[in-house]
Amino acid sequence: MVRSNTRRNYKACLLKQTGFFVFISFLLLTWSCDTVQQQGGMAGRIMPNVTGGTGEVLVVMDQFNWDNSAGDLLQDILKEEYPGLPQSEPLFDVLQVTASSFDGIYKFHRSIVLTTVSSGLEPRVRFRENVWAKPQIMVQVEAPTAIALKELIGENEEQIRGFLIQYDRNRLMNVYKDSKDPAIQKEIAINHQIRLAIPRGYNMDFSKEDYTSVSIESSDLSQVIQVYDFPANGPEDLNIENIIEKRNSFTKTYVQGPREGSYMIISKMFEPIAYDLKSNNMDMVEVRGLWDLENGFMGGPFVSHSVYDAKHGRIVTVDGYVYHPNKKKRVKLRQLEAIIYSMELI
Repeated sequence: MVRSNTRRNYKACLLKQTGFFVFISFLLLTWSCDTVQQQGGMAGRIMPNVTGGTGEVLVVMDQFNWDNSAGDLLQDILKEEYPGLPQSEPLFDVLQVTASSFDGIYKFHRSIVLTTVSSGLEPRVRFRENVWAKPQIMVQVEAPTAIALKELIGENEEQIRGFLIQYDRNRLMNVYKDSKDPAIQKEIAINHQIRLAIPRGYNMDFSKEDYTSVSIESSDLSQVIQVYDFPANGPEDLNIENIIEKRNSFTKTYVQGPREGSYMIISKMFEPIAYDLKSNNMDMVEVRGLWDLENGFMGGPFVSHSVYDAKHGRIVTVDGYVYHPNKKKRVKLRQLEAIIYSMELI
């Protein structure tokens, strides 16, 4: 398995509202988005569906700026390395067209960054929804000069990245909520007292009072959601050391490898990244990292959310992991994230 060469120390990476994905939660409280249902007096008509692949962003920028510093900066933002993957993959796949080519099917793209440079324009960035299609998002960047365009992109780097990440995830979450498997949802609610939008297509592996596993399995793919909970004395138990210890304990018991005596553990060579964040009005810890098999040769990425549940005196964790050898894993992990972010205590 190919891994990133960057080693991260989890104690140093427990971020407080400043991390890669954490910043998005803050942005959602401060953004003001323009929602446009139709243009040119066509309000009320059914909008076309979006085009383009998952995790794809279309950039509309003139060729001069694309080939120079403004385009370089925007590409650095959109192609930043996705955290916690064994192979290097960008946040987004990026396509670029000029304004003269931006017509027809391009206007229906799911995620657009539309840049305009013209003398007399006031520098501004707008975050918009459903301009030409639905569910569509657009970052509109306007500037009077090439220099101002680069400065504006740099000043709004985190907002641009966060907006695109959050809404990419929200699309999947909405799809999963509309197609959730009621039998699996009920089983998880009974055993773990949480709501979780598991879409149809997942199979129940097994479910107990303290541990549940559901998965999509094929010859070259394992895409798994596991839910587990354990007693806690208070929110102080929601710390990274405890979360890691409990994950290793549960996976040692329930996630066995193909060889006798093999079981899943968090990689000892590449320590996970942790973030404090707020989701669905809950304070939680997100952990991203790599898993290996003790006494085995399998591995892959995982992401988890853990929350302290005062009502039941426990910590509950929803964890997703992927096994997809020699294949890209970003899309598969994003699909698991959409499920994990749907967690609600009941």
